[in-house]
Amino acid sequence: MNEEFKSITPPHNEDAEKAILGSILINNKILDEIADRLKWEFFYDPRHQALYRIMLDLWSQNHPVDMIYIQNALKDSTYTKKLTPSEIIDQDYLLEIVAKSSLSGSAQSTFEVIKDKFLLRTVLQTGEMMRNMALESNGKPNEILDEAQKKLFEASLENIDKNFVPLSTVLENTFERISELYHNKVEFRGIPTGFVDLDKILGGLHKSDLVILAARPSMGKTALALEFARRVAMQQQAGVAIFSLEMSKDQLVDRLISVVSGIDSWKIRTGKFSEDPAQNEFIKLGNAIGQLDQAPIWIDDSGGLSILELRSKARRLKSRHNIGVIIIDYLQLMNGGSSRYNGNRVQEVSDISRGLKLLAKELDIPIIALSQLSRGVEGRDDKRPMLSDLRESGSIEQDADVVMFVHREAMYEKDPEKRNQKEGLADILVSKHRNGSTGSVELAWVKRLATFENLDGAKLSRRVNE
Repeated sequence: MNEEFKSITPPHNEDAEKAILGSILINNKILDEIADRLKWEFFYDPRHQALYRIMLDLWSQNHPVDMIYIQNALKDSTYTKKLTPSEIIDQDYLLEIVAKSSLSGSAQSTFEVIKDKFLLRTVLQTGEMMRNMALESNGKPNEILDEAQKKLFEASLENIDKNFVPLSTVLENTFERISELYHNKVEFRGIPTGFVDLDKILGGLHKSDLVILAARPSMGKTALALEFARRVAMQQQAGVAIFSLEMSKDQLVDRLISVVSGIDSWKIRTGKFSEDPAQNEFIKLGNAIGQLDQAPIWIDDSGGLSILELRSKARRLKSRHNIGVIIIDYLQLMNGGSSRYNGNRVQEVSDISRGLKLLAKELDIPIIALSQLSRGVEGRDDKRPMLSDLRESGSIEQDADVVMFVHREAMYEKDPEKRNQKEGLADILVSKHRNGSTGSVELAWVKRLATFENLDGAKLSRRVNE
């Protein structure tokens, strides 16, 4: 810490700290009002921190919070080991604190003063921490910014009133929401995926949900996620951020153009379009690019993305463009951004999945994370995936609000005739749904476009068999 910063007295209000502690000594019931919100770290004076910790412990054990109990507790070095000889709390100091209680207008107003000073100190400390980390030879900008964002976000949470809400208020808000859904004929509370049967199960993609979309290789999980992105962005006009750790942005865009234009994905990759004027493939290509140009989709194809980098980028996109959905392809290609795992991949993936769930809650948007499945599927007679097939971590299932699997039976069918019959079908298995029902949905797999369609619509347009 530099000398200039050392010379600055951090924001605090000693009288307010003494006043609220004195008020508690006089009237223990004040703790009933503020104990869940006023933390001992909010106090600036170490003596006040120690004293308030004692008060909380006594209160939680249903002991009187008075001078006798406090003086007995002060003999325990657990509370006072960080105090210097000049900071000893004796009976005279306790009496001085009681005398200050008259300065407190109300416990709530005094609490607000103490909390505001704590928040100001946090801002100063975060700035100094960033300075020191930046001056270190091994300081990494992304880690510095992520740590600063984390500390400031945690501090901002302290500024939220978390009091109980009366049932009447919740009922009023619920009625307004249901009434709006009824009168506006809104079918889903979440963002519709555009797949009719799937939306009936999920009710769309919901805010703060972590959705895991898993499959064995080549089943089409990336294709389905990309179709989610296209439909959400182009039909619902909700911003979508795609973090692709496996495919390049050019490959993803080729797929999007193929789906929107209806032109075979092989032709898009090779540029070998039909010369038949009746097919107008080059015109279709231009029209598709024009439509996609207006779609609110952002693609990041950085390799080796860490959870730290993802959080920073996602926060920035949310702030600048108010994105509505994040898609990550795929979870096992991410890293924890730390050397502390020492090869413990299970723990690293657990931390990543937990970090994604926390990020979904923080940004209040759904996050769709793609995931690989273990080879255990291949060794069973029934190839349909199960929750236990999620690779490397049981915490993926625990953290997820929704777990879906992509399964195409044709991939395992050895009989050519039966395989052709099943080629255009795919099952989407909703195996976990924290806030709703589970089930299986059948979609059409459009091989030449490498995408999925609603089954009935696909049959009507005859795109499946083309």
